[in-house]
Amino acid sequence: QITPDSLIYRTLLTYEPGPGSNPVIVRSNPAVIPIECHYPRRDNVSSGALRPTWAPFSAALAAEEKLLFSLRLMNEDWSAERAFTGFRLGDVLNIQAEVGSQSHVPLRLFVDSCVATLSPGAEASPHYAIIDFNGCLVDGRADATSSAFVTPRPRQDVLRFQIDVFRFAGDPRNLIYITCHLKVTPAEQSPDALNKACSFSKARNTWAPVEGTRDICSCCELGNCGAPA
Repeated sequence: QITPDSLIYRTLLTYEPGPGSNPVIVRSNPAVIPIECHYPRRDNVSSGALRPTWAPFSAALAAEEKLLFSLRLMNEDWSAERAFTGFRLGDVLNIQAEVGSQSHVPLRLFVDSCVATLSPGAEASPHYAIIDFNGCLVDGRADATSSAFVTPRPRQDVLRFQIDVFRFAGDPRNLIYITCHLKVTPAEQSPDALNKACSFSKARNTWAPVEGTRDICSCCELGNCGAPA
C-alpha cells in the first residue's frame, strides 16, 4: 500500500505444527502472525546485508506511474495560460510543455517533435515541421524567424519555446493544429543527440542546446539524429 508518507508492506507468517512422535497429543498451537513494515516514501529501501533482485523503489515507481503531460499557450510573461482570442502574422506563440511529476523521481522534459497541420493529426497534409529530429527547433532555421527554446528552464520538468505565427500559403483556413510528442528522461541523465532541446542562433550561425554540450545539436544541421553508435 502507498500512503502520502509511507510505502507499506504487509504479509502473514503462518506456523502449522507437525505431528510429534506421538500423533495422539500436540504440544503447540498453529499461529498466524501479521507482519507490517513501513518505509518512508522519500527514501530508497535498502536491506543492508541482503541483495534483493528487484529494482529500487524509485526505479519501480518511475516505471509504473502514469505521467500527465500538458502543452499550453501562455501569455507574454508566462504567468498564466493565454485566453484564445486569435493571432495575427507577426505575433509570437509562447508554448509551455510540462509534465506532472507528483511523487515521481526527478525528470527532465523534452519536446521530441511538433508538427503543424490544417486538420487534426500529425500525418495530415499539408504539414509543417516546427520541431524535428529529436528536439531540433527547425522553424528557427527558416528565414525571418526568431523561433527558439527559452533558456534557462524554470524547472527541469518544464520546457518553453516561442514560435513566430505563420499560416499555410494558398489556404484560406485560419485554424492550425499543432501536434507535439513529449518525452522525459531522469533529470540526472545528461542530454544527448536523442534527448535534447536545440535552437538555431542566426547571430552565431550555429545550433545551441538549452542544456548540455553543443555537439549534441550538430545532427540538427544534418537532419538526422538517429541512435548513437
